[in-house]
Amino acid sequence: MEVDSEATAQPTQAQEPKQQQQDRRHGIIIPEDSPFDLDQVASQYEGRTRITRLTHFAHHSASIAAPALTLALASLKADTLDAPSYEATFGSYRQAVNAIATGENRDPLAVAWYQSQKGKDVPIDRVWLDRTRREAQSGIDKLEVELKGYTTNLIKESIRMGHRDLARFLFRTGDFQGAIRSYTKSREFCTTSQHVLEMCLGVIEVALELSNYSFVRNYVVKAESALDAINNPATAGKTKAAPTNLPGMLAPGMDPVEAAKEKEKLSTQERLTIANGVAYLGTGNFDRAARAFTGVGKETLSSQIGHFIPPADIALYAVMTGLASFTRDEVRRKLLENADLRPMLDVEPYLRDIVRAFYDNKFKEGLSLLEKHSARQMLDVHLAPHLPQLIHLIRSRALLVYFRPYSSVSIARMAAAFGFSDLELRARVTELIKSGEFKARIDNQAAVLVARKKDVRGEAFKKALEAGEKIQRRTVAAELRMRLIKSDVVVKGPKGSQESY
Repeated sequence: MEVDSEATAQPTQAQEPKQQQQDRRHGIIIPEDSPFDLDQVASQYEGRTRITRLTHFAHHSASIAAPALTLALASLKADTLDAPSYEATFGSYRQAVNAIATGENRDPLAVAWYQSQKGKDVPIDRVWLDRTRREAQSGIDKLEVELKGYTTNLIKESIRMGHRDLARFLFRTGDFQGAIRSYTKSREFCTTSQHVLEMCLGVIEVALELSNYSFVRNYVVKAESALDAINNPATAGKTKAAPTNLPGMLAPGMDPVEAAKEKEKLSTQERLTIANGVAYLGTGNFDRAARAFTGVGKETLSSQIGHFIPPADIALYAVMTGLASFTRDEVRRKLLENADLRPMLDVEPYLRDIVRAFYDNKFKEGLSLLEKHSARQMLDVHLAPHLPQLIHLIRSRALLVYFRPYSSVSIARMAAAFGFSDLELRARVTELIKSGEFKARIDNQAAVLVARKKDVRGEAFKKALEAGEKIQRRTVAAELRMRLIKSDVVVKGPKGSQESY
Protein backbone atom coordinates (compact mmCIF):
# COMPACT_ATOMS: atom_id res chain seq x y z
CA MET A 1 0.00 0.00 0.00
CA GLU A 2 1.36 3.43 -1.01
CA VAL A 3 0.56 6.46 1.07
CA ASP A 4 1.00 10.04 -0.15
CA SER A 5 2.86 12.62 1.90
CA GLU A 6 -0.35 14.08 3.35
CA ALA A 7 -0.87 10.85 5.32
CA THR A 8 2.46 11.02 7.15
CA ALA A 9 3.07 12.48 10.58
CA GLN A 10 3.58 16.18 11.12
CA PRO A 11 6.71 17.56 12.83
CA THR A 12 6.35 17.99 16.57
CA GLN A 13 8.13 20.19 19.08
CA ALA A 14 10.15 17.18 20.25
CA GLN A 15 11.50 16.73 16.72
CA GLU A 16 13.04 20.20 16.50
CA PRO A 17 16.86 20.34 16.37
CA LYS A 18 18.49 20.59 19.76
CA GLN A 19 20.09 23.94 18.93
CA GLN A 20 16.61 25.48 18.64
CA GLN A 21 15.45 24.15 22.00
CA GLN A 22 16.27 26.83 24.57
CA ASP A 23 15.49 27.24 28.22
CA ARG A 24 12.94 30.04 28.30
CA ARG A 25 14.10 31.30 31.63
CA HIS A 26 17.87 31.40 31.12
CA GLY A 27 18.03 31.81 27.34
CA ILE A 28 20.64 29.86 25.41
CA ILE A 29 22.26 27.14 27.51
CA ILE A 30 25.90 26.52 26.63
CA PRO A 31 26.99 22.95 27.50
CA GLU A 32 30.18 22.42 29.48
CA ASP A 33 31.77 20.58 26.55
CA SER A 34 30.93 23.36 24.07
CA PRO A 35 33.95 24.74 22.15
CA PHE A 36 32.58 28.28 22.61
CA ASP A 37 35.30 30.43 24.23
CA LEU A 38 34.04 33.81 25.42
CA ASP A 39 37.50 35.40 25.73
CA GLN A 40 38.55 34.22 22.28
CA VAL A 41 35.33 35.43 20.63
CA ALA A 42 35.40 38.78 22.47
CA SER A 43 39.02 39.40 21.40
CA GLN A 44 37.87 39.61 17.77
CA TYR A 45 35.98 42.85 18.41
CA GLU A 46 37.06 46.35 19.35
CA GLY A 47 35.47 49.53 20.63
CA ARG A 48 31.70 49.90 20.61
CA THR A 49 31.22 46.70 18.60
CA ARG A 50 32.89 44.71 21.39
CA ILE A 51 30.54 46.23 23.97
CA THR A 52 27.47 45.57 21.82
CA ARG A 53 28.41 41.93 21.28
CA LEU A 54 29.24 41.28 24.95
CA THR A 55 25.96 42.76 26.19
CA HIS A 56 24.13 40.72 23.53
CA PHE A 57 25.81 37.55 24.83
CA ALA A 58 24.81 38.41 28.39
CA HIS A 59 21.17 39.14 27.57
CA HIS A 60 20.73 35.88 25.65
CA SER A 61 22.66 33.34 27.72
CA ALA A 62 22.76 33.03 31.50
CA SER A 63 25.68 30.62 31.09
CA ILE A 64 28.09 33.45 30.25
CA ALA A 65 26.13 36.53 31.38
CA ALA A 66 28.34 37.43 34.35
CA PRO A 67 31.76 37.08 32.64
CA ALA A 68 30.47 38.82 29.50
CA LEU A 69 29.19 41.77 31.52
CA THR A 70 32.50 41.94 33.40
CA LEU A 71 34.33 42.34 30.08
CA ALA A 72 31.72 44.83 28.87
CA LEU A 73 32.22 47.04 31.95
CA ALA A 74 35.97 47.15 31.35
CA SER A 75 35.45 48.05 27.66
CA LEU A 76 32.93 50.77 28.51
CA LYS A 77 35.46 52.43 30.83
CA ALA A 78 38.34 52.07 28.37
CA ASP A 79 36.70 53.05 25.08
CA THR A 80 33.65 55.25 25.76
CA LEU A 81 32.18 58.16 27.70
CA ASP A 82 28.86 56.34 28.02
CA ALA A 83 27.87 56.69 31.68
CA PRO A 84 24.20 55.57 31.25
CA SER A 85 25.27 52.31 29.55
CA TYR A 86 27.87 51.71 32.25
CA GLU A 87 25.23 52.03 34.98
CA ALA A 88 22.77 49.79 33.12
CA THR A 89 25.46 47.19 32.43
CA PHE A 90 26.57 47.24 36.07
CA GLY A 91 22.95 46.68 37.17
CA SER A 92 22.71 43.67 34.85
CA TYR A 93 26.04 42.41 36.17
CA ARG A 94 24.84 42.54 39.77
CA GLN A 95 21.62 40.72 38.83
CA ALA A 96 23.59 37.99 37.07
CA VAL A 97 25.97 37.53 40.02
CA ASN A 98 23.13 37.53 42.56
CA ALA A 99 21.22 34.93 40.52
CA ILE A 100 24.20 32.59 40.77
CA ALA A 101 24.79 33.35 44.47
CA THR A 102 21.17 32.66 45.43
CA GLY A 103 20.98 29.46 43.38
CA GLU A 104 18.46 30.84 40.90
CA ASN A 105 20.97 30.27 38.13
CA ARG A 106 22.55 26.82 38.50
CA ASP A 107 24.15 26.65 35.09
CA PRO A 108 27.45 24.73 35.45
CA LEU A 109 29.47 27.29 33.46
CA ALA A 110 28.03 30.19 35.46
CA VAL A 111 28.63 28.42 38.80
CA ALA A 112 32.21 27.53 37.83
CA TRP A 113 32.93 31.15 36.92
CA TYR A 114 31.38 32.39 40.16
CA GLN A 115 33.52 30.05 42.26
CA SER A 116 36.67 31.16 40.46
CA GLN A 117 35.82 34.83 41.06
CA LYS A 118 35.07 34.71 44.79
CA GLY A 119 36.39 37.88 46.40
CA LYS A 120 36.94 39.50 42.98
CA ASP A 121 33.57 41.22 42.52
CA VAL A 122 33.69 44.28 40.28
CA PRO A 123 32.55 47.39 42.24
CA ILE A 124 30.90 50.33 40.56
CA ASP A 125 33.42 53.06 39.74
CA ARG A 126 31.76 56.25 41.02
CA VAL A 127 34.86 58.35 40.34
CA TRP A 128 34.87 57.30 36.67
CA LEU A 129 31.11 57.91 36.41
CA ASP A 130 31.33 61.47 37.77
CA ARG A 131 34.36 62.33 35.66
CA THR A 132 32.77 60.82 32.53
CA ARG A 133 29.51 62.71 32.97
CA ARG A 134 31.37 66.00 33.31
CA GLU A 135 33.66 65.22 30.37
CA ALA A 136 30.76 64.15 28.15
CA GLN A 137 28.65 67.20 28.91
CA SER A 138 31.54 69.65 28.56
CA GLY A 139 32.61 68.00 25.31
CA ILE A 140 29.11 68.27 23.83
CA ASP A 141 28.76 71.90 24.97
CA LYS A 142 32.13 72.80 23.49
CA LEU A 143 31.38 71.18 20.12
CA GLU A 144 27.92 72.77 19.93
CA VAL A 145 29.36 76.23 20.66
CA GLU A 146 32.01 75.74 17.97
CA LEU A 147 29.37 74.53 15.51
CA LYS A 148 27.18 77.56 16.26
CA GLY A 149 30.15 79.84 15.55
CA TYR A 150 30.88 78.10 12.25
CA THR A 151 27.19 78.39 11.26
CA THR A 152 27.25 82.12 12.04
CA ASN A 153 30.34 82.62 9.89
CA LEU A 154 28.83 80.51 7.04
CA ILE A 155 32.01 78.51 6.49
CA LYS A 156 30.72 75.32 4.81
CA GLU A 157 33.79 73.18 5.40
CA SER A 158 33.96 74.17 9.07
CA ILE A 159 30.23 73.48 9.52
CA ARG A 160 30.64 70.03 7.95
CA MET A 161 33.58 69.21 10.20
CA GLY A 162 31.67 70.54 13.21
CA HIS A 163 28.72 68.19 12.53
CA ARG A 164 31.14 65.31 11.91
CA ASP A 165 33.07 65.87 15.14
CA LEU A 166 29.83 66.20 17.11
CA ALA A 167 28.51 62.95 15.57
CA ARG A 168 31.68 61.07 16.52
CA PHE A 169 31.57 62.41 20.07
CA LEU A 170 27.87 61.55 20.46
CA PHE A 171 28.62 58.04 19.22
CA ARG A 172 31.31 57.75 21.90
CA THR A 173 28.82 58.85 24.57
CA GLY A 174 26.26 56.25 23.42
CA ASP A 175 23.79 58.67 21.78
CA PHE A 176 23.41 56.75 18.51
CA GLN A 177 20.34 58.61 17.25
CA GLY A 178 22.04 61.95 17.91
CA ALA A 179 25.11 60.73 16.05
CA ILE A 180 23.04 59.80 12.99
CA ARG A 181 21.29 63.19 13.06
CA SER A 182 24.61 65.03 13.13
CA TYR A 183 26.06 62.90 10.34
CA THR A 184 23.03 63.47 8.10
CA LYS A 185 23.03 67.22 8.83
CA SER A 186 26.58 67.41 7.50
CA ARG A 187 25.37 66.17 4.10
CA GLU A 188 24.28 69.57 2.80
CA PHE A 189 27.69 71.02 3.65
CA CYS A 190 29.68 68.34 1.79
CA THR A 191 31.49 69.92 -1.14
CA THR A 192 33.35 66.87 -2.50
CA SER A 193 32.61 63.20 -3.07
CA GLN A 194 35.21 62.36 -0.42
CA HIS A 195 33.16 64.29 2.14
CA VAL A 196 29.99 62.42 1.15
CA LEU A 197 31.82 59.08 1.41
CA GLU A 198 33.12 59.95 4.88
CA MET A 199 29.60 60.89 6.03
CA CYS A 200 28.10 57.67 4.63
CA LEU A 201 30.71 55.49 6.34
CA GLY A 202 29.93 57.17 9.65
CA VAL A 203 26.18 56.57 9.27
CA ILE A 204 26.76 52.92 8.26
CA GLU A 205 28.90 52.32 11.37
CA VAL A 206 26.18 53.65 13.67
CA ALA A 207 23.36 51.89 11.78
CA LEU A 208 25.13 48.53 12.12
CA GLU A 209 25.30 49.00 15.88
CA LEU A 210 21.55 49.64 15.84
CA SER A 211 20.93 46.71 13.42
CA ASN A 212 19.06 49.17 11.18
CA TYR A 213 19.59 47.25 7.94
CA SER A 214 17.48 49.49 5.68
CA PHE A 215 19.61 52.47 6.73
CA VAL A 216 22.75 50.45 6.01
CA ARG A 217 21.55 49.55 2.51
CA ASN A 218 20.56 53.12 1.65
CA TYR A 219 23.87 54.59 2.71
CA VAL A 220 25.93 51.83 1.12
CA VAL A 221 24.37 52.80 -2.23
CA LYS A 222 25.19 56.47 -1.61
CA ALA A 223 28.72 55.62 -0.52
CA GLU A 224 29.32 53.49 -3.62
CA SER A 225 28.16 56.37 -5.84
CA ALA A 226 30.53 58.74 -4.02
CA LEU A 227 33.39 56.23 -4.34
CA ASP A 228 32.74 55.90 -8.10
CA ALA A 229 32.81 59.69 -8.42
CA ILE A 230 36.15 59.81 -6.60
CA ASN A 231 37.67 57.09 -8.78
CA ASN A 232 36.20 58.40 -12.06
CA PRO A 233 36.29 62.21 -11.89
CA ALA A 234 35.04 64.38 -14.72
CA THR A 235 38.65 65.19 -15.62
CA ALA A 236 39.49 61.54 -16.12
CA GLY A 237 40.37 62.31 -19.76
CA LYS A 238 43.22 64.55 -18.65
CA THR A 239 45.30 61.67 -17.37
CA LYS A 240 49.03 61.68 -17.24
CA ALA A 241 50.73 60.09 -20.25
CA ALA A 242 52.30 56.75 -19.51
CA PRO A 243 56.11 56.87 -19.32
CA THR A 244 57.94 55.60 -22.36
CA ASN A 245 60.04 52.51 -21.83
CA LEU A 246 63.05 52.28 -24.12
CA PRO A 247 64.64 48.89 -24.87
CA GLY A 248 66.67 47.70 -21.93
CA MET A 249 64.89 49.95 -19.43
CA LEU A 250 63.13 48.53 -16.39
CA ALA A 251 59.40 49.20 -16.17
CA PRO A 252 58.78 51.88 -13.54
CA GLY A 253 56.96 50.80 -10.39
CA MET A 254 53.67 52.30 -9.27
CA ASP A 255 53.99 55.69 -7.67
CA PRO A 256 53.85 55.24 -3.84
CA VAL A 257 51.12 57.86 -3.55
CA GLU A 258 49.02 56.14 -6.22
CA ALA A 259 49.65 52.77 -4.60
CA ALA A 260 48.42 54.09 -1.25
CA LYS A 261 45.32 55.56 -2.91
CA GLU A 262 44.58 52.27 -4.65
CA LYS A 263 44.92 50.36 -1.39
CA GLU A 264 42.60 52.80 0.38
CA LYS A 265 40.08 52.48 -2.45
CA LEU A 266 40.10 48.66 -2.20
CA SER A 267 39.77 48.78 1.57
CA THR A 268 36.82 51.17 1.40
CA GLN A 269 35.10 49.11 -1.31
CA GLU A 270 35.45 45.97 0.80
CA ARG A 271 34.04 47.74 3.86
CA LEU A 272 30.99 48.65 1.80
CA THR A 273 30.69 45.13 0.39
CA ILE A 274 30.77 43.67 3.91
CA ALA A 275 28.19 46.19 5.20
CA ASN A 276 26.00 45.34 2.21
CA GLY A 277 26.30 41.64 3.01
CA VAL A 278 25.27 42.20 6.62
CA ALA A 279 22.27 44.24 5.43
CA TYR A 280 21.24 41.45 3.04
CA LEU A 281 21.64 38.91 5.85
CA GLY A 282 19.59 41.06 8.21
CA THR A 283 16.75 41.30 5.69
CA GLY A 284 16.78 37.56 4.89
CA ASN A 285 18.28 37.79 1.39
CA PHE A 286 20.72 34.94 1.91
CA ASP A 287 21.83 34.46 -1.71
CA ARG A 288 22.99 38.06 -2.12
CA ALA A 289 24.53 38.02 1.34
CA ALA A 290 26.54 34.89 0.46
CA ARG A 291 27.80 36.44 -2.79
CA ALA A 292 28.81 39.61 -0.93
CA PHE A 293 30.73 37.77 1.82
CA THR A 294 32.51 35.46 -0.63
CA GLY A 295 33.41 38.41 -2.86
CA VAL A 296 35.61 40.30 -0.40
CA GLY A 297 39.38 40.44 -0.90
CA LYS A 298 42.45 40.14 1.27
CA GLU A 299 42.31 43.79 2.34
CA THR A 300 39.79 42.63 4.95
CA LEU A 301 42.58 40.84 6.82
CA SER A 302 45.24 43.56 6.51
CA SER A 303 42.81 46.35 7.50
CA GLN A 304 40.51 44.46 9.85
CA ILE A 305 40.51 47.22 12.51
CA GLY A 306 38.90 49.64 10.06
CA HIS A 307 36.33 47.14 8.85
CA PHE A 308 32.83 46.93 10.23
CA ILE A 309 32.90 43.13 10.74
CA PRO A 310 35.94 41.02 11.80
CA PRO A 311 37.25 38.23 9.52
CA ALA A 312 35.92 35.44 11.77
CA ASP A 313 32.37 36.76 11.44
CA ILE A 314 32.75 37.18 7.67
CA ALA A 315 33.79 33.52 7.41
CA LEU A 316 30.84 32.43 9.58
CA TYR A 317 28.31 34.44 7.56
CA ALA A 318 29.80 33.28 4.24
CA VAL A 319 29.61 29.60 5.21
CA MET A 320 26.09 29.69 6.68
CA THR A 321 24.54 31.71 3.84
CA GLY A 322 26.57 29.88 1.19
CA LEU A 323 25.50 26.40 2.32
CA ALA A 324 21.90 27.63 2.40
CA SER A 325 21.87 29.10 -1.11
CA PHE A 326 24.80 27.90 -3.27
CA THR A 327 24.77 24.98 -5.68
CA ARG A 328 27.32 22.21 -5.20
CA ASP A 329 29.64 23.73 -7.82
CA GLU A 330 29.38 27.17 -6.21
CA VAL A 331 30.20 25.69 -2.79
CA ARG A 332 33.41 24.34 -4.28
CA ARG A 333 34.38 27.54 -6.14
CA LYS A 334 33.23 30.21 -3.70
CA LEU A 335 33.87 28.49 -0.35
CA LEU A 336 36.45 25.72 -0.66
CA GLU A 337 38.65 27.10 -3.46
CA ASN A 338 38.24 30.82 -2.77
CA ALA A 339 41.79 32.10 -2.19
CA ASP A 340 40.55 35.35 -0.61
CA LEU A 341 38.21 33.58 1.81
CA ARG A 342 40.72 30.90 2.82
CA PRO A 343 42.65 33.10 5.33
CA MET A 344 39.37 33.99 7.05
CA LEU A 345 38.39 30.33 7.29
CA ASP A 346 41.77 29.74 8.95
CA VAL A 347 40.58 31.98 11.80
CA GLU A 348 37.67 29.56 12.41
CA PRO A 349 38.98 26.16 11.12
CA TYR A 350 35.81 24.26 12.04
CA LEU A 351 33.93 26.20 9.34
CA ARG A 352 36.09 24.63 6.62
CA ASP A 353 35.38 21.20 8.12
CA ILE A 354 31.64 21.90 7.92
CA VAL A 355 31.84 22.97 4.27
CA ARG A 356 34.02 19.98 3.36
CA ALA A 357 31.63 17.56 5.09
CA PHE A 358 28.61 18.85 3.16
CA TYR A 359 30.52 18.97 -0.13
CA ASP A 360 31.68 15.36 0.37
CA ASN A 361 28.09 14.31 1.14
CA LYS A 362 28.96 13.47 4.76
CA PHE A 363 25.74 15.06 5.93
CA LYS A 364 25.63 13.47 9.37
CA GLU A 365 29.11 14.81 10.13
CA GLY A 366 28.24 18.28 8.79
CA LEU A 367 25.04 18.54 10.83
CA SER A 368 26.88 17.25 13.89
CA LEU A 369 29.52 19.99 13.55
CA LEU A 370 26.81 22.63 13.14
CA GLU A 371 25.18 21.35 16.32
CA LYS A 372 28.48 21.26 18.19
CA HIS A 373 29.24 24.90 17.39
CA SER A 374 25.65 26.09 17.62
CA ALA A 375 26.36 28.42 20.57
CA ARG A 376 28.61 30.57 18.39
CA GLN A 377 25.87 30.89 15.79
CA MET A 378 22.97 31.47 18.20
CA LEU A 379 24.82 34.24 20.03
CA ASP A 380 25.70 36.25 16.93
CA VAL A 381 23.72 39.49 16.86
CA HIS A 382 23.17 39.51 13.06
CA LEU A 383 22.95 35.76 12.39
CA ALA A 384 20.82 34.55 15.31
CA PRO A 385 17.40 35.89 14.14
CA HIS A 386 17.76 33.96 10.86
CA LEU A 387 19.50 30.85 12.18
CA PRO A 388 16.40 28.55 12.24
CA GLN A 389 15.64 29.42 8.61
CA LEU A 390 19.28 28.98 7.54
CA ILE A 391 19.54 25.59 9.27
CA HIS A 392 16.27 24.53 7.62
CA LEU A 393 17.57 25.56 4.18
CA ILE A 394 20.92 23.82 4.71
CA ARG A 395 19.22 20.62 5.86
CA SER A 396 16.66 20.72 3.03
CA ARG A 397 19.36 21.26 0.41
CA ALA A 398 21.32 18.33 1.85
CA LEU A 399 18.25 16.06 1.71
CA LEU A 400 17.67 17.02 -1.93
CA VAL A 401 21.31 16.41 -2.86
CA TYR A 402 21.25 12.98 -1.19
CA PHE A 403 18.02 11.82 -2.86
CA ARG A 404 18.60 13.23 -6.36
CA PRO A 405 20.56 10.23 -7.82
CA TYR A 406 18.00 7.64 -6.63
CA SER A 407 14.68 6.51 -8.03
CA SER A 408 13.89 5.09 -4.57
CA VAL A 409 15.74 4.89 -1.26
CA SER A 410 15.13 3.22 2.07
CA ILE A 411 13.91 5.63 4.72
CA ALA A 412 16.02 3.85 7.37
CA ARG A 413 19.16 4.17 5.24
CA MET A 414 18.52 7.84 4.51
CA ALA A 415 17.80 8.56 8.17
CA ALA A 416 21.09 6.92 9.17
CA ALA A 417 22.97 9.08 6.65
CA PHE A 418 21.67 12.22 8.38
CA GLY A 419 21.56 11.01 11.97
CA PHE A 420 17.76 11.35 12.14
CA SER A 421 15.17 8.96 13.49
CA ASP A 422 12.78 7.45 10.93
CA LEU A 423 9.91 9.56 12.28
CA GLU A 424 11.94 12.77 12.11
CA LEU A 425 13.05 12.06 8.55
CA ARG A 426 9.48 11.34 7.44
CA ALA A 427 8.34 14.65 8.94
CA ARG A 428 11.06 16.61 7.19
CA VAL A 429 10.56 14.91 3.84
CA THR A 430 6.80 15.40 4.10
CA GLU A 431 7.36 19.12 4.60
CA LEU A 432 9.57 19.27 1.50
CA ILE A 433 7.06 17.30 -0.58
CA LYS A 434 4.24 19.64 0.41
CA SER A 435 6.32 22.69 -0.49
CA GLY A 436 7.03 21.23 -3.94
CA GLU A 437 10.80 20.96 -3.44
CA PHE A 438 10.74 17.14 -3.34
CA LYS A 439 9.28 15.35 -6.36
CA ALA A 440 8.63 12.15 -4.48
CA ARG A 441 6.14 10.17 -2.43
CA ILE A 442 6.45 8.03 0.70
CA ASP A 443 5.55 4.34 0.55
CA ASN A 444 4.77 3.63 4.20
CA GLN A 445 4.29 -0.11 3.69
CA ALA A 446 7.70 -0.64 2.09
CA ALA A 447 9.30 2.18 4.15
CA VAL A 448 10.89 3.75 1.07
CA LEU A 449 10.96 7.15 -0.55
CA VAL A 450 10.02 6.91 -4.23
CA ALA A 451 10.79 9.55 -6.84
CA ARG A 452 7.91 10.73 -8.98
CA LYS A 453 9.05 10.00 -12.53
CA LYS A 454 7.87 12.01 -15.48
CA ASP A 455 5.79 10.15 -18.09
CA VAL A 456 8.01 11.14 -21.01
CA ARG A 457 6.01 9.16 -23.57
CA GLY A 458 2.70 10.58 -22.39
CA GLU A 459 4.06 14.13 -22.48
CA ALA A 460 5.42 13.58 -26.01
CA PHE A 461 1.99 12.38 -27.23
CA LYS A 462 0.32 15.33 -25.52
CA LYS A 463 2.63 17.83 -27.19
CA ALA A 464 2.18 16.10 -30.57
CA LEU A 465 -1.62 16.30 -30.28
CA GLU A 466 -1.46 19.98 -29.31
CA ALA A 467 0.82 20.74 -32.28
CA GLY A 468 -1.50 18.82 -34.63
CA GLU A 469 -4.57 20.75 -33.42
CA LYS A 470 -2.73 24.05 -33.86
CA ILE A 471 -1.72 23.14 -37.45
CA GLN A 472 -5.27 22.03 -38.19
CA ARG A 473 -6.71 25.38 -37.01
CA ARG A 474 -4.23 27.29 -39.14
CA THR A 475 -5.02 25.12 -42.19
CA VAL A 476 -8.78 25.67 -41.83
CA ALA A 477 -8.27 29.42 -41.45
CA ALA A 478 -6.01 29.57 -44.54
CA GLU A 479 -8.49 27.54 -46.62
CA LEU A 480 -11.37 29.83 -45.58
CA ARG A 481 -9.38 32.91 -46.56
CA MET A 482 -8.52 31.46 -49.99
CA ARG A 483 -12.21 30.66 -50.67
CA LEU A 484 -13.26 34.17 -49.66
CA ILE A 485 -10.69 35.72 -51.99
CA LYS A 486 -11.75 33.35 -54.83
CA SER A 487 -15.40 34.34 -54.35
CA ASP A 488 -14.39 38.03 -54.29
CA VAL A 489 -15.83 38.39 -50.80
CA VAL A 490 -13.40 41.12 -49.82
CA VAL A 491 -14.14 44.23 -47.74
CA LYS A 492 -12.00 47.09 -48.94
CA GLY A 493 -10.60 49.67 -46.57
CA PRO A 494 -11.32 53.44 -46.68
CA LYS A 495 -10.25 55.45 -49.74
CA GLY A 496 -6.51 55.98 -49.73
CA SER A 497 -5.93 52.99 -47.49
CA GLN A 498 -4.01 49.99 -48.88
CA GLU A 499 -5.61 47.48 -46.49
CA SER A 500 -8.45 45.13 -47.42
CA TYR A 501 -10.59 43.04 -45.12
